[in-house]
Amino acid sequence: MLVGALALATRAPSILLAPLAGALADRYDRQRVAIAANGVQALAAGVLAVLAGLGLAGPAAILGLTLLLGIGFALGLPAQLALIPALAPPERLSQAVSLNSAGINIARLAGPALGGAVLATAGATTSFAINAVSFGVVMVALATIRPRPTAPSRSASIGEGFRYAFADPPMRRLLIGMAVFTGLASSVQELAPVITERLGAGPVGLGLLLGAMGGGALVGVVVLEVVVGRLISRERALPLATASFGALMVALAFAPNFAVGMLVVAAAGGFWIWMFAGTNTGVQLRSPSDMVGRMLGMYQLAVIAPFAVGPILIGGIAQWLGIGPALIAGAIGLIAWGIWSFLVPPRGVGTRPPGRVAARAGP
Repeated sequence: MLVGALALATRAPSILLAPLAGALADRYDRQRVAIAANGVQALAAGVLAVLAGLGLAGPAAILGLTLLLGIGFALGLPAQLALIPALAPPERLSQAVSLNSAGINIARLAGPALGGAVLATAGATTSFAINAVSFGVVMVALATIRPRPTAPSRSASIGEGFRYAFADPPMRRLLIGMAVFTGLASSVQELAPVITERLGAGPVGLGLLLGAMGGGALVGVVVLEVVVGRLISRERALPLATASFGALMVALAFAPNFAVGMLVVAAAGGFWIWMFAGTNTGVQLRSPSDMVGRMLGMYQLAVIAPFAVGPILIGGIAQWLGIGPALIAGAIGLIAWGIWSFLVPPRGVGTRPPGRVAARAGP
């Protein structure tokens, strides 16, 4: 129960605060917002390290400080992502976002393994202390970059962001497609221990499986930049990635052994990064300059909320019918959405909006 509460403390702030975080990124200096948010996380991790060293890191302290970490992450992510267009030239934005997405997703896969190694060799206090220092390093990096200046929008409102996100067809399709994907595809990551057990491997196998997905994501970044815009449009690439990931979930459900399962997961990692990098880039390109933060807040909400709910539903099916049928159930949804989106693609995904008319349209 406490572990479940810890997951809720980690993700609930992103679900509740994402629209507000986007408005903050548009209303104030994004560099300062990102630095302050990382400072909150550094403070929470540092206090947790001190309490652990004193033997006072009980469940209440861990839950409370994890909640504070989640709040800092939620409030800072849109501002941090919105700095990318101010650092990279427009013709390199897609590559910059892809590299950033690759770093995030590979870290998400490798981080628990590295954290487990530190915990096993040096203890919880050192683990928390390293975490605190890591946020300090990010703060220094953010303070030393020199992004192109952007004029904050003092009148930025959350409601305007919601209206634009739902009124603009390309933006609406990007966000809904991301929510469908994360809700159904995230079960491969979240239920990886169950999948590993089904393939006959143990804890080492779990690390290898997640590592294979991270390696596939890294290769996927390179392939993405070669394919999208040259061989296939972004409107077609995202549905293709969705349906392909679903097909690979079916293959994983029928994988006869661990080696085949690793190959399938590695390929899935490539399409995973296609979705995250491609959608992130599409959202930034489709956003008016004074609404980038709020649209990235919507993107954050489309990622985190389904990520928290989807694996619970797929896990319930796995508890009832087994992990194989559960993966197939999620795959059916992905394939159906991918095929429909491929056949009925919205025009304008990955292009600048013609004006602010859509932002003023009805809800």
